[in-house]
Amino acid sequence: MEKPVPYTVRNFQKGDEFALAKIFSECFGPVAPGRIREWLRRSDVHSENVFLAVADGKLVSHVDVEFKQLHHGEGVYLKTAGIGGVCTNSDYRKKGIVTSLLKLALDHGKQNGVSNASLFTGLNISAHRIYQRLGFVDIMTWRTYTKYIDYSFIFTRWLRHINRSLKEQRMAARGLEGWQKTIVAHLKRAGTFSFKYRRRHFQRLEKPPKRVDIEFSTDLQTYSQIMHGVVQWEDAIKTGKLTVKRGEPADIEILKHILRWDWGD
Repeated sequence: MEKPVPYTVRNFQKGDEFALAKIFSECFGPVAPGRIREWLRRSDVHSENVFLAVADGKLVSHVDVEFKQLHHGEGVYLKTAGIGGVCTNSDYRKKGIVTSLLKLALDHGKQNGVSNASLFTGLNISAHRIYQRLGFVDIMTWRTYTKYIDYSFIFTRWLRHINRSLKEQRMAARGLEGWQKTIVAHLKRAGTFSFKYRRRHFQRLEKPPKRVDIEFSTDLQTYSQIMHGVVQWEDAIKTGKLTVKRGEPADIEILKHILRWDWGD
């Protein structure tokens, strides 16, 4: 943990959606204040269930509690304190702030008569260690299947999404600073896809360029699993499902962050 900073904790107040939109955009991707208001209304989240940390005169961290019914077997449901929106401004991470908010949220749930707390999160994010430290355990009992009918369309939309996210997520911008590379991915049964990163912008290339910095081949399932954190890049290489044809180790590390769109703390 880095050197702590003084901060105060309070509940949500009208008008906080503007500051929250900035934090959410950095943590989860672009979101407008109007979406925050809609989420609060549709989820029936009350102000006393939203915990905010304020440091240096600005809102820097958020955790909320949504009381729901957790399916616990056929016909069995338990009232649960659903933990959501766990995020912190990147300049204020590793200071114990969000851990304190989570503890407050858990105490709040206990005071409201719940026997458990639950949260849903991605498979490959650094916040897992915080959840585990607070006693959360993995009870994943379902998996998602996707069939790609037109992967070319999905690939283009993915590049558009990360370009939008890049404008808000400072950790990503820092990680990509000074990095300008061209990537070619050969995906079995899907085709060859090329893109480059120049001047803080990802661009799809219609065909592989003459100069390639990173080139690899794999199947579509492995590629998708790597992007979603189900399979690690290194494990795919060990099992022979992924082959790197070209690429410096440091560039490959950055590419792995791009594919997962996970920039750590």
